[in-house]
Amino acid sequence: MNKNTKKLLALAFMAIFIVSTVSVAFLGGGRTATQTKPADTTITNTPADNYPDDKRATFCDTGPAKSTKYITEFKIPTACTQPLAIITDPSGAVWFTESNTGNVGKFDLSSKTFQEFPNTQWQKGEKSMMWGLASAQDGNIWVTDSQHVLIWKFNPSDKSYQRFAFPKSQTQDGSFPQMLLIDGKNAYVNDFTGRKLGVFTTDNTSPDLGITSIQSPQKYNFTSAMVTDSANNVWYTAWIYQQGGSLVKYDQKTGNSTQYPLPQDIQAPNGITIDSSGKLWIMDTASSFFFDFDPVTSQFTKHTTSPPQVASYGNASGLIKTPISRPYWDHFDDKGRLWFNEQVANSLGVYDPASQSLVEYLVPSKNPNWSDCGPMKDCGVAQVLDFTLDHNKVWFTEWVENNIGLLDSSVPLPLNVTTSESSLTVHRGQNATVSLDITPQDTLTSPVSIVTSNTSGPQTISIMSSQGNVTVNKPTSVKITISADNFASPGTYQILAGARYQDVTISKYINVTIQ
Repeated sequence: MNKNTKKLLALAFMAIFIVSTVSVAFLGGGRTATQTKPADTTITNTPADNYPDDKRATFCDTGPAKSTKYITEFKIPTACTQPLAIITDPSGAVWFTESNTGNVGKFDLSSKTFQEFPNTQWQKGEKSMMWGLASAQDGNIWVTDSQHVLIWKFNPSDKSYQRFAFPKSQTQDGSFPQMLLIDGKNAYVNDFTGRKLGVFTTDNTSPDLGITSIQSPQKYNFTSAMVTDSANNVWYTAWIYQQGGSLVKYDQKTGNSTQYPLPQDIQAPNGITIDSSGKLWIMDTASSFFFDFDPVTSQFTKHTTSPPQVASYGNASGLIKTPISRPYWDHFDDKGRLWFNEQVANSLGVYDPASQSLVEYLVPSKNPNWSDCGPMKDCGVAQVLDFTLDHNKVWFTEWVENNIGLLDSSVPLPLNVTTSESSLTVHRGQNATVSLDITPQDTLTSPVSIVTSNTSGPQTISIMSSQGNVTVNKPTSVKITISADNFASPGTYQILAGARYQDVTISKYINVTIQ
């Protein structure tokens, strides 16, 4: 097997890990934890001891915390905790799970100090993907534990942990309690591989949570995250990787479910959220696409991110022909903007439906062991696997860099980007030109790169920019040519055109109707 083939297989494995949300390397290929130390391990008496020396850079960190104009990272004092889920409480304190220790951690921004609360029930040497984290009305913190198929309650007052069994499913892959949503006193947990949702009340005082199971469609392997609407319906996705799935609406009053078939090009619908109008927004972790769904019309609309920066994926082997961003989870902020993490683009994106714009922020820390970096410097991904919103603050975790990060979205952007058209019509076999207008808002010290992408693919629409890199020291216009293929299917598609300056990309959407 040649080196390029090995690299391609490694990249394919990483993709499967992220899409399915199950790390074979992390779980050791099964659900039985082991306390045997790996071979060739230097004992440090830290959580890094859960990995042999040659894996510590891959799973623990590759250097100190970094910062940009927009993002500040904070290194967790304990080595190799692998932070995963993250939330803020009403006081503004930041809480996060440590998937390599079983602990809950807390960060205070004013003092820039961490507290880590030992879980004395956790056996040394164990690790678990602890994706779900939520704060209840009484102040208690709830956590999911996929490895042990448990739900934990952490009491911040007395710093105690209480564990509860999650109902096990008789599926081939067993149960995997993943995300956690608390709505009032009701808590919802998706069983990612167990084909169900679990529901319980957070004010339960008995040793048994009394979890009620909502069965998802049995023809699908995965049950992903969930959200509730104003009528108290529960929405979630059920799917088979790259083989289709359904958006499911469960009526909690009647116990009835309604299924809406997902578009064929949704391959791994993980994140789901809802806006103020009742539209559902779904992230496809197997592509660069995200979708909205209108329950009134039962119609899906497809959106795209910009292409990832080379610094995130590297492509030293030359085998990555079409890099993708893999949007994962999503939340709306108090300004009506949709935020999501672009996992393999090492970025956080914010889509504004009102202005039809997208801003993407590159995370400064990069772990080269998760990308095709080769000899490239400052290359890789920090595995930003979760985030939470607090007004203008976006908090996130870096699973393989042992950091939590803070993005300040109030920091002014260096560019203002507009287009001469927000929508246009192109006949098959013909083209149209629009102007991408870039106005500097600051003194720029390097050229601006022009980026484009679309939701249809080059076999339907191709896009060409008159310039690839532009020096922007005054208002500048770049011509974007949009061409419709001779055999393009009629319909309305969306293209994205934008400007990338260092670690931020600002783009606008244009709706293109092909006739």
